[in-house]
Amino acid sequence: MRNILLVVVLLWTTTIALADGRKTQQLLQDLKNVSTPQEKAELLNVLTQHYWETDPSQSVAYGLKAAAFCKEQGFQQQLATSYNNISVGYYWLNNLPKATEFALKALKLREKLKDTLGLASSHNNLGNIYRDQKRYKEALSAFNRALAIGKKLKNHRILVSSLSNIGTIYEVQKHSKKALEYYLQVNALNKATGDEYELAIDHYNIGNLYTEMGDFDQSLSHLNLSLNYSHRTNNKVNEMYVLRGLAKLYLRKNQLDKAQELAMESLTISQEVKSPEGVKEAASLLNNIYTAKKDYQKAHRYLTLYTQKQDSLSSETQAQALAEVNTKYKTDKDQIEIQKLKAEHALHSEKLAQKTKTQYSIGILLFLVASLAAVFFRGRTKVQAANRQLSAYNQLILEKNASIQEQANALTSQAALLQNQKEELENLNQVKDRLFSIVAHDLRGPLISLQSLLQIMTMGNLPPDVMARFMQDVNAQQQNTLGLLDNLLLWAKLQMKGLQLEPQPLQLQALVDQTILLLLPQAQKKAILLENQIKTDQWVYTDAETLKLVFRNLMSNAIKFCVEGDLVVITASVTAAGICQVTVKDTGKGISPENQQKLFGPNHYKELGTANEKGNGLGLMLCKEFVEKNGGTIWVDSQVGDGSQFHFTILACDIPVMPAPRHSRKQASWA
Repeated sequence: MRNILLVVVLLWTTTIALADGRKTQQLLQDLKNVSTPQEKAELLNVLTQHYWETDPSQSVAYGLKAAAFCKEQGFQQQLATSYNNISVGYYWLNNLPKATEFALKALKLREKLKDTLGLASSHNNLGNIYRDQKRYKEALSAFNRALAIGKKLKNHRILVSSLSNIGTIYEVQKHSKKALEYYLQVNALNKATGDEYELAIDHYNIGNLYTEMGDFDQSLSHLNLSLNYSHRTNNKVNEMYVLRGLAKLYLRKNQLDKAQELAMESLTISQEVKSPEGVKEAASLLNNIYTAKKDYQKAHRYLTLYTQKQDSLSSETQAQALAEVNTKYKTDKDQIEIQKLKAEHALHSEKLAQKTKTQYSIGILLFLVASLAAVFFRGRTKVQAANRQLSAYNQLILEKNASIQEQANALTSQAALLQNQKEELENLNQVKDRLFSIVAHDLRGPLISLQSLLQIMTMGNLPPDVMARFMQDVNAQQQNTLGLLDNLLLWAKLQMKGLQLEPQPLQLQALVDQTILLLLPQAQKKAILLENQIKTDQWVYTDAETLKLVFRNLMSNAIKFCVEGDLVVITASVTAAGICQVTVKDTGKGISPENQQKLFGPNHYKELGTANEKGNGLGLMLCKEFVEKNGGTIWVDSQVGDGSQFHFTILACDIPVMPAPRHSRKQASWA
């Protein structure tokens, strides 16, 4: 049970208070202007806590920076705080293994430092993690250890946090009376100090518990008290939780309009305080309310929002994992650089040795010349012998120089090979980043929407007109997802150099007809006419699968940027050089000159369609690559407001010899 109580339990346990009210920009500015290392360590930890619930991925990033800095400076107590903060960040990312790892690091360091107060914080943190892992016995043990420290130190905050956490254990195990006993103890302690901030949380927990117990009068009384305290302390986060608790209460009482109003207020505040968890839970509640009201359209909208937020939290965990992959890649890259430097150093050493040997050789040669001069007059025979000896030495020097040159060439080749490996690693890393991005967002998005539609449909009892509309949406989603998957698979093959083209004679009109039939539901939904004006005797010589993909992407884009009543026409003509020029023309909204420059680039240009259709920017880039691989070119002519014409060229060919068709056919046109 991840409720507001956990946030408070974790906030107070750090060595720095977050109650200074500083905003994000102010904290970042303060970080730039720090005057001492101690102040920098404290501010990094404050920023880590600041992003806990609003941006847990950023929280982990700042926590890791804080830990590295504290370790470098030897700030052991601040380092333990950093570990604990990182653990909380991973907790909000729902990465419980990582949360456990850093919580245990904080615990071990605090045991070594004999930091009793910090140990209580670590025990409470570990208990919350164990509770979410359903390891209730271990969680209860951790909370009791924190409670024992609180009693020993007579520390109010440790007592309040530990007792509250123990209450949550009994609540999730449905021991409501036992949980209420602990929550009431906490309430009594906070009444004694008059801490309205803590009292707001107490009454929220008690009110929620009474809702689960079915005592709606007591629940309403405590939740209203909590809301009152939240307003007085300007605690927007607690107000978000309380409004959601009240909405659940009214949903249980079947007062659906009131429940809807309160849930919408909770959603608004969740967006205001930038709480992904709050938005997700409010969306889930609104889905239940609208389902109870039989407003399935709005129920589907909020179910989709819930699923997107759930997916977003998972994506942040994936992004954290991706950061770790990138770190490993950079380490490999550094190793390649080191090897390259070693190769260059070895080459330099060899050249230096070659120079030294050459100098020695010249010295020997001079010595031999002097010796020969001294004995020149001793006779022709001795001179000839000396000449032969000198020639032998010269040959030896030449052979040695050639050997050294071969070694130098080998080292140069090795350095070039390492450089190529480095570039290949960088290219593979870019491919990996693109693939992760498309799979995490562009492919998951349609599947999430499809899942939401199917969940609504399985609820049953839908009116026939609503069911028909949902079925139409499901069909459109399926077509879009299939097209994206085809694009993605062919793109992946292309990137991994596994795509083999198989050119063959193709009847262009028949291939375009197939594509029109595939896209017909998409066009009919927007009342757009698709017209194939290609003649039956037009044949081309190219790869069938890549050409189908080019037509599907160009025609789908044309439909996407047309409005009701517009027209998409496909034509083809052959030049004297035997080149077929194909044109996909639409009467849609057109493309601005600056956007035309981005269409076929590698940065995946994206723009919403006339009915807010989404795209992934991959299709036109693939069109360009496949047209060029088939030996053609692609370009666009467009004016804003006057539609667009996409042209590409492929090799034309003669009609292959085959039996005459039984029936002639006309040009096809569908609406």
